[in-house]
Amino acid sequence: MMLKRLQVENIRSYEKLDISFEDGVTVVSGVNGSGKSSLLESCFTGLFGSKALDKEFVLSDMVRKGATKASINLQFTQNGHDYEIEQVFRNDPEKARATNTKSLLKKDGAILSDQANRSYDAVRYLLNMDEDAYKNCVYIRQGEIDLLINSKPKDRQKMIDDLLQLGKLEEYRERASSSRKGVGRLKRDANNRIKDTKLEIDNIESSSPLEQLNVSKSRSLEIDREFSSLNEKRDYARSRKDEVLKQKSEFKELASKKDSLLLQKKDINDRKIKAFDQIGSLEKNIGSLKAESENLKVKAEEMSSVLDMGNKDLDIFISELDSHERVARDNLSQLESKRSVLNNDSQNISNSIAEKKKQIDAVEKSILQSKDKLVSIQSDIEASLNSQSKFEEKSSSLIKGLESLGFTEDKIENLDEIAGLVADQQRILHGKERELFVKITEINATVKRSQELLEKGKCPTCGQELAGSSVEEHSHLDSEKEKSLQSELSELKKKQEDIELKASKLKDARNFKNEFDSIVSDQKVLKDKISNSRRLFEEHSSRITEDEKKKEDLLTQVSKLEESHSEMMIMMAKMGDDIESATKAHLLSRKQLDLARALSLNLVETDKILLNVKQLEDKIVSIRDMIVLFDSQIVEKQTAIVEISEKMGNFDVDELESKAKQFASVLTNIELEIKKLDAEKLAVSKQIGMIETELKRLSGLKDMLKSLKRKSSYIDAVYSDAEELEAMYIRIRADLRSRNIGSLDALINEIFSFMYSNNAYSHILLDHDYNLTVFGKDGTPLEPKLLSGGERAIFNLVLRCAIYRLLSIGNAGLSSKAALPPLIMDEPTVFLDKGHVQQLIKLIDMMRDIGVAQILLVSHDESLIDSADHVFVVDKDPVKNNSLISPLN
Repeated sequence: MMLKRLQVENIRSYEKLDISFEDGVTVVSGVNGSGKSSLLESCFTGLFGSKALDKEFVLSDMVRKGATKASINLQFTQNGHDYEIEQVFRNDPEKARATNTKSLLKKDGAILSDQANRSYDAVRYLLNMDEDAYKNCVYIRQGEIDLLINSKPKDRQKMIDDLLQLGKLEEYRERASSSRKGVGRLKRDANNRIKDTKLEIDNIESSSPLEQLNVSKSRSLEIDREFSSLNEKRDYARSRKDEVLKQKSEFKELASKKDSLLLQKKDINDRKIKAFDQIGSLEKNIGSLKAESENLKVKAEEMSSVLDMGNKDLDIFISELDSHERVARDNLSQLESKRSVLNNDSQNISNSIAEKKKQIDAVEKSILQSKDKLVSIQSDIEASLNSQSKFEEKSSSLIKGLESLGFTEDKIENLDEIAGLVADQQRILHGKERELFVKITEINATVKRSQELLEKGKCPTCGQELAGSSVEEHSHLDSEKEKSLQSELSELKKKQEDIELKASKLKDARNFKNEFDSIVSDQKVLKDKISNSRRLFEEHSSRITEDEKKKEDLLTQVSKLEESHSEMMIMMAKMGDDIESATKAHLLSRKQLDLARALSLNLVETDKILLNVKQLEDKIVSIRDMIVLFDSQIVEKQTAIVEISEKMGNFDVDELESKAKQFASVLTNIELEIKKLDAEKLAVSKQIGMIETELKRLSGLKDMLKSLKRKSSYIDAVYSDAEELEAMYIRIRADLRSRNIGSLDALINEIFSFMYSNNAYSHILLDHDYNLTVFGKDGTPLEPKLLSGGERAIFNLVLRCAIYRLLSIGNAGLSSKAALPPLIMDEPTVFLDKGHVQQLIKLIDMMRDIGVAQILLVSHDESLIDSADHVFVVDKDPVKNNSLISPLN
């Protein structure tokens, strides 16, 4: 695998990044914190997405602060094909939560996958390693350089086995073991089922089900024959009983008809008697109505004499009286309506007078309140004018204070802009001071180490003499560089003091300006207050004049209303006399009209009584005709009763009742016998069904037993195959591990000998449990984690490179070295002194010489640049916090 191009947007400290990678050794250089490691993490996250993040990090940590969208585009080649993977992230800065919204993998321009999980699986397949294997083999991250040495042997074994693809064999062995255990459970289950099936077959056969079935079927046939005989007897008894019951029913029907005719005859006779009683009652009512008619005629004559109608028709006379009454009533209603209107007008005038007087009281009160307000407003105006004079004096004093600081009145508006510029200069100087301090600290540490080495006289690593060597020369140059940086730091501090003085004056000037602005604001408020007070004074003065004029108008209106009220009271007194005369005339007309209407009702009632008398006489004639009909019906009913009595004499009721009871008893006994046979038949049928079910069950169990025996034989064969498969995986893994450990041990010692020629160590031992031991020249064994920091770092690099070489030559089953990603190291010199840095350079040269096509190094140590084929420099803008990368010419 070869990296070709990386493009990022809003990833960590990079707002934009576009870098191309070439074959050979590439070094990315820059000071600490400039964003070098972010470039490698972008490549790592580009390949594996969010899986590349450590547990203590979340996806939003990869996104540039404040950005809502970020992306990584990584291009690489693999086995002659061009690949491009794009990861896009959406970020919510407020919630610090980001999501992988797009993951697109292309091969030679065609889309392979467009989902995060599928892209991740495709990259794992291409590289033949996941994110953990990538970190343990090709990507040596900052701070993890001695991860393999510090790991426990068991963890180291898992890491190396996974890299060498031996973990797959263990996975297959575990699957075979799981299968074997599962088949073993099936085998036990099959044997238990065979045993249970045999036991159930023996239990069924011991009860002789065929013999029991024959006995039950014979008894069932006997019951059917007994059923046939009882059914014949029941049918005969039932037919004889039905004949007797029919004769008995005919006798009851005749008796019922006779009783019904007797009741009908009695009912007709009762109705005849009631008819005679009704005739007597009607004749009595006729006499009463005739007497009432005579009384009404007498009263009518008396009313006619009182009314003095003459020869006029009564209806015409009533119409004339009704017209006279209506005219009198309308006249009275009009007079009362006029009086009501006068009364309402009088009441309205009284209410208006009272309302006007209330308005006069309210106006007088308003005049007094306005006069009090005028006094208060005048006092506020005088107080505000005094305060305005004091503000002007204070404003003049503040302007003089600003001028004493060197700021004229026309410049104070730009104080915030000036303060911002001064603050920017302070931050820039502070950043430069911090950078100089870091450089001086690093140079001091380098000078100190060089002095210690010069005092010893020889290099503890390679044993060379240091007098007159590059170490002594570099120590002198570093001392000169330190003095130059100290001088630069002193000048920087003087500039900082000048800026601090300017900042202090600006602070005092801003305080003066704030106070001056406050006074100007207060003066404006006070001026507005005086203006408002004068406006209110004029408004209240105008309101007093208006209220006094309004009071005079109200007094004039009250006087006019009182005169109108007096005139109206006189008119109402005269109206009362007219209403009294009209009331008397209306009562007289009403009395005559009522009397005439009563006479009309009397005549109508007389006519009704005469009509009722005629109707009652006609009803008496109709009742007499109905009595004649009743007599003929009574004769008919008596004739029918005699005929039914003659028919009833042909039946003996007691004999019929005795026969009916006898046949009913016989039927009951037969039904009981049939029920007993039904119960026995049901029991026998149930027993036959159970026996037949047992026989079917017995046949099914025998078939099942044959099937279980065949299945058991098959399971035994599968169990044997699973055991052999598990043992085979164990043998293969042990054989491959032994061969790979031997090859890895040889490669480690080959690289180790190249790195540590003429040194105190003889070789390294990697045993079959993945324990690592370093041996001195005298054969003394040492644990690698007890070595010094630099020695331990070099030792880890040797181990990583050996694993990389083993993978590249195909011992782990890879097709070619081109399948491996580039060898990537992040800050490999962090624990190394100059001597060990030279050893690191030798290691890099060796890996390049053996055919590693692409090596990518990130380091702040510039000594690695000489060994590089391509160099990039990362700088960071301290103001924008943005990293920029450029090639070193």
